[in-house]
Order: sequence, then structure tokens, then C-alpha cells
Amino acid sequence: MATFSEYFIFGLFYGMIIVFCLYNLLMFFAVKRRQYLFYVLYNLGIGLYEMCNDGIAFQYLWPNHPSANIYGFGVALFISSIFGMLFTVNFLYLKSKAPGFYRAVLVFIGLRTLFFLACIYDTRLFNLKVIELLPLMLVFSAGVYVYRKGFKPALFLVIGYGFLLSGFIVKILLLLKWIPYGTLVYYSLSICFVIEMVLVSFAIGSSIRSLRKKKTTAQKRIIEQLRINEKLTQTLNHELTAMVEERTAEIKQKAEIIEKQNIDISLMNSLLKKDNLELNLNIEKATRARLTAKVPDFEEFSRIYPDKESCFKFIADLKWQKGFSCKKCNNESFLAGQTLFSRRCTRCGYDESVITGTVFQNGRIPITKALYMLFLVYSSKGTISSYKLAQILDIRQSTCWTYNSRMQRLFHERKEELKKAGEAGWSRLVLD
Repeated sequence: MATFSEYFIFGLFYGMIIVFCLYNLLMFFAVKRRQYLFYVLYNLGIGLYEMCNDGIAFQYLWPNHPSANIYGFGVALFISSIFGMLFTVNFLYLKSKAPGFYRAVLVFIGLRTLFFLACIYDTRLFNLKVIELLPLMLVFSAGVYVYRKGFKPALFLVIGYGFLLSGFIVKILLLLKWIPYGTLVYYSLSICFVIEMVLVSFAIGSSIRSLRKKKTTAQKRIIEQLRINEKLTQTLNHELTAMVEERTAEIKQKAEIIEKQNIDISLMNSLLKKDNLELNLNIEKATRARLTAKVPDFEEFSRIYPDKESCFKFIADLKWQKGFSCKKCNNESFLAGQTLFSRRCTRCGYDESVITGTVFQNGRIPITKALYMLFLVYSSKGTISSYKLAQILDIRQSTCWTYNSRMQRLFHERKEELKKAGEAGWSRLVLD
């Protein structure tokens, strides 16, 4: 009856190991994170160690090779120690959250590997099982440190390692005969292994919940940012509309002034020849100012599009005014890309630049000057020369010729469309 109870307990213990291994293996295939695979290998090492310790491995795996039990202990402890440390490194994000502990764990992994090789050469070293306390104490300390820095899922891992550390200490005290022998004491390490596995499962679950919460928070921030961007777009559109209306009113006012001056000059022409000449000069200057007002200089143009960000925003609004559609898979959902105003497809991950598919693609001059060049080409109805552009923009004539040729080609191809476009017609030349 006692033997049956013992084997029943063994079955429960090894069954739990198998269940936890399968669970984490499925998590590995689902999430593709190495920490789950490391934990599977760690549990397999623990299972092999307990089989060697209980005699089950000798009874069923190598009954005709007694010496293999010595190597079985060593290999099992090596596997559980190495992959336990690797699991801790990945689960606690030690490389970013605790670089000092990260380097210390890597050193311990190297030293433990060297010690294992020495044990193969001299099997008596396999009896130094107390050495396993060192990596366990290290990962326990790392867990405490990371938890105190605010990583909540580390709490269950710390408690689990605490139970495991207690089990090792009780086992050592039993081997040193400092505490009396008993069934509970003898199986204390196995019990602690089970508790540790349960608590680590809680830690993994807590980590998954934490990741989901971060993902939800990030999505909310993205949505909020999109709302803010929409409001900014509306505000900018209102401001641009107000500026256009104000400029139109100024032009009308100047036209009325010029017309009035022309009437006055006609009436005074017969009486004041000198004044007439002076007035004619004033009219000519005013006429030039009127014509100049229609085509702003680069400084005035830069007030509307002062920098790269405002230019890219203008292009993005034109390019995706009817919504985003991925060029690779036609997906309509996106996130912010790696570059300014670029958009990354949520399905295939293609990151599309804001100037891809525009007249500015593969350009090598500042976008502010390229945008103004396009405006000048449109304002001159495609007649402006590359020499004139080079003078205005302070760019080499050969570069201006390349850009001017491309822009004039688009202008002549879309001439009929531009006639109906009104004041915003020059923006029709942006998309290639």
C-alpha cells in the first residue's frame, strides 16, 4: 500500500511536469518567445533529476548501466541550471532592466558549463550539488531587484524561487544530518519544485496580462494621437483658409486703389505732366507689387511650409486624403511608421514613406525647396527655366533641370485637369 501511494505521488509529480512542459511548449509555438522553450527544457531537467533521485531512471531507463546514474544527476542539474538562468534572463528582461545582473548571469552560465565539462572528466565532482545554490541565489536576487524596480510579474517568480531555495537548503541540511529524517523533509525539494512551477505559471500569466495591458494602452494612445492630429489638421485648414481669404482681400483692395489712381491720373493728365509721370511710375510699381503678390517669394512661402515636418504633413494629407491602402496587400489599417509621417501596414508590416509615389520620391534636395520649386513651375505654367530656378533656390542648375523636367512633364500631362482645379491646382502635381 505504501509503495502504491509512493508511485501515485510520483505519477502526480511527473504528470504536473509534463502538463507544465506541454503548456509552455504551446505558448512557445503561439507567441514565438524563447523564454517558454527555456522553461520547458528547465522542467525536463528537473524531471530527469527527480527520476535519478527517486531511482525511477535507473529502474526504467538504464537498469543495466548503474554508472549512468552518476552522469544522469550531473546532466539533469546542468540542464536545469543553464536553462533556468536563461529563462530568468528572458522573462525578467535583465538586459534592459538590470544590465549588471544580466552580465553576472552570463558569467555564471559560462562557469557552470566549464564545471560540467570538468565533472565529465572527474565524475566525483558531480557530488558537489551544493554548487547549484549559487545560480539559484543569483536569479532570486535578480528577481527581487527587478520587482523592486516596478516589474510586477516578477513577484510570483521571486516567491517560486524562494520556495525552491528553501527546498535546497532543507535538502542540504538533511544530507548534513543537521535535521531529523522524515517523509515530508525527504520530499521537501520535490514539493518546492511543484510550488515553484505553479508560481512561475502565475508569473507567466501575469506577464501576459501586463503585455496585453501595455498593448491596449498603446492602442489608446495611438487613437488619441490620431484624434489630436485630426484636430490639428482641421485647425491648419481653417488657418490656411483664413490666410487665403485675407490675401484675396488685400489683392482686391490694392486693385481698387490702382483703379482709383488710374482715374485720378487721367483727370490730372492735362494739367500736371510731371505729376502724371510720377503717378505713372507709382502705378507701375504698384502693378509689379500686385503681380508679385500672386507668386510669393521663398521666405513668404516658408511661412506656410517652414520646415520638413509641415511639408511632409501637407504631402501626407494629399496622398492619403481618401484613406490609407497598403501597396503590398491593400490592407487599410496602419500604424505610425519609422520615419516622419510614414505609415506601416498592420498586416504585412510594409513601411511606406510619405514621399513614395510622389514627384519628390528619390529627391536629394530639401523638401521645402522642392515644394517651392513645384509651386513656381505651376505658377509659371511650366515656362520657368532651370536657370531661373537655380537663382531663386540657390541650387545647381543641373539639379534644377532634372526636377524641372519631371515637374513640367506632369504639368503638361495634367494641363486640362489643372485648369479646373482653382487655387489648389498646384497641389495636383504632388502625386506622381
